[in-house]
Amino acid sequence: MEVAGLLVPFGSAEADARFRAQLGLGIEAVAATGAHVALLEAACMRPQDVKGAGVPALPERGDDGRVAHLNELMREIAAADPARVTFVDGPTQWCADPAIAQDLGYRWDGVHVYKPGAKLIYETIAAPLLAIPVTP
Repeated sequence: MEVAGLLVPFGSAEADARFRAQLGLGIEAVAATGAHVALLEAACMRPQDVKGAGVPALPERGDDGRVAHLNELMREIAAADPARVTFVDGPTQWCADPAIAQDLGYRWDGVHVYKPGAKLIYETIAAPLLAIPVTP
């Protein structure tokens, strides 16, 4: 990321601190309304150049290590505040099943979901979301 004209390397202590701080602001804003925050696992992506896309397939999106790092940060954030935040695992197929992960019917550009991809996510996360205790 670039901050004030300076490159902050992905995965650096500074980048991680900025990610935690910005996500923390969002969590505070939502939790202030009395809602419980659910952080959905970032999916492995298989970016592909497709006609009509606004940007070319960005290779860093396809780096599973980067995705795993962000998910680990979100898991840590959720674990530190379980009364207000839950981490929800997404579909394993995005990383583990090439037939789905690379199917443009699920994600029209390998990144952004289309109807079958949305259905896959919904079917994966519905039960864990419903298991989050609701307090008045």
